Amino acid sequence: MHEAGLAASIAETLRQHGLDAKGPPIRLIVRGGHSAEAAFDDALRLHLQLSLPSLDAGRVTIVHQPREATCVACGATFTAAGSETPCPACGGPGLSRPTPESVDIEWTGSAS
Repeated sequence: MHEAGLAASIAETLRQHGLDAKGPPIRLIVRGGHSAEAAFDDALRLHLQLSLPSLDAGRVTIVHQPREATCVACGATFTAAGSETPCPACGGPGLSRPTPESVDIEWTGSAS
């Protein structure tokens, strides 16, 4: 599972910055991926908790960046904010091309 590898990298980064047990809110910004964002988020959270048990899961927010999709009804290309974003031209379902996820970590301040 690629979520396990991403979670291990995130956990290591948080440890290196002293943000594993306490600290400011953490925002994980996900670019790319597949259409099952909720399943990805669940798996990432599970693996992150296994990799870093001291992390308070309430400090972590996962945000998916919009990605390009193609309407299966009319063929228009549009920016989809999520897997359920309809085509703005005709309302048809969008299909985004799966790409590998990349995750950026944001936090403000320093560990307390």
